[in-house]
Amino acid sequence: MKQYAANSVDELNQLIASFGGDVLFRGQTSHYGEEGAPSIGTSFDRKGCIPREMLKWCRYSQGVLDAYITQHREDFGFQQALLQHYGWRSFYVDCTSNPAVAAWFASHKYTENTTLELSEDVEEQSVMVRKRMAHYAPVIGTGHLYVISKQAANQVGLVDLTTLTVEGFRPRTVAQSAWLLGPLQNPIPQNCYLAQITVPSDVLQNYAAAGGLTDTNTLFPSPAEDPILKSLLGLPWEEIKSEAALKNLPAFKRALELPEYHPSYVKIARAQTAFYRGTRILDTQISIDGDPHGGIFVEIPDMALYGSADRTKPLRFPEIEKLIKENGTIAFEADTLIKHPTHDHLTLYQKGVGVIPRGADLFEVCELIVKHPGVQLTGAGFITGWTYRRQPSGVWIREAQPTDCACGNPIVHAQHISALHIAEEFLRDPEAFE
Repeated sequence: MKQYAANSVDELNQLIASFGGDVLFRGQTSHYGEEGAPSIGTSFDRKGCIPREMLKWCRYSQGVLDAYITQHREDFGFQQALLQHYGWRSFYVDCTSNPAVAAWFASHKYTENTTLELSEDVEEQSVMVRKRMAHYAPVIGTGHLYVISKQAANQVGLVDLTTLTVEGFRPRTVAQSAWLLGPLQNPIPQNCYLAQITVPSDVLQNYAAAGGLTDTNTLFPSPAEDPILKSLLGLPWEEIKSEAALKNLPAFKRALELPEYHPSYVKIARAQTAFYRGTRILDTQISIDGDPHGGIFVEIPDMALYGSADRTKPLRFPEIEKLIKENGTIAFEADTLIKHPTHDHLTLYQKGVGVIPRGADLFEVCELIVKHPGVQLTGAGFITGWTYRRQPSGVWIREAQPTDCACGNPIVHAQHISALHIAEEFLRDPEAFE
């Protein structure tokens, strides 16, 4: 790796042009590693893993891709891209094909503070909401631009995130001309680096400004421009349990606590904003719409909805079958609400999965949903699912019925089966989930 210094925008332009177009860039305000040998690792290396949060981010990332960018909805790299760029962590390092973007990040420092806002739900019940407000501020000093060979990096793995486009909008990944390098278990290999350019911060800021990057909004578009961000900010709020909480003023945090770069205060939230306090269906409802038999509720861990079971696993559910035989319909209810991006305009949330007996050895696997405007849970029901026939071997096989869901999206129904697998394991060994 060669080391350079540039002291003017013209010098920086000349240096960058000398590397041609088959390169990527990364900007940092500080250099990590030995001189001439950068050490740049993933956000997982720096911050570690919180499994429950990781599962939630992955579930919602897949949901966003499924709603807006269907060609990438099952692509692990693109799921990780949303984690990386919207506030969580991933197995990848972010880069850019636009040197002005790298120059901006090399000359601006990230800061974040927690804010508390007093708001009201749709019924004007007071709530306190906690947010992570973030921004970038210009720094004084020097910054570092790293020039990365695409050819060498491709041996590790590259994902071009500029293909994450939504017609008529400007997602964050497009605004940042973003690429991902990885997945990585160790820092970026040294052979990927072509050069390190050390530049005064004011020169980097001028270079970025010449490329149209003048403030945070140019790299972090607002929810009005970025439907992915809008969906993530539209997720339910979860109550913050605390002994110090006021009885009549519950406090909430976002289901995914992503950093926010734009003011989002509202005095009275719309009906589509749910403030979830852990209400169970039987706390407010005496029946479930769409259940012809009656049955029982079974509480399951959140992991059943956020997790992902092995797709190749045979569909065997002996514990669930016992419950069905004894009780009829089974409603597996988790202590969470899941918002589907396609339901942004509704007050409907997934709260579990259901299994409805439809005949001898015939079972409908469907989604358990609730209506939850504001603080209140006001209704519950099943959404039409897919039907499966139990074979003599004990394996369930899909057997399409005229009344089945016609959404044409196998991913949604695969998630229901995944939840059943996890629920089956939970019924067999509840202590393993503690």
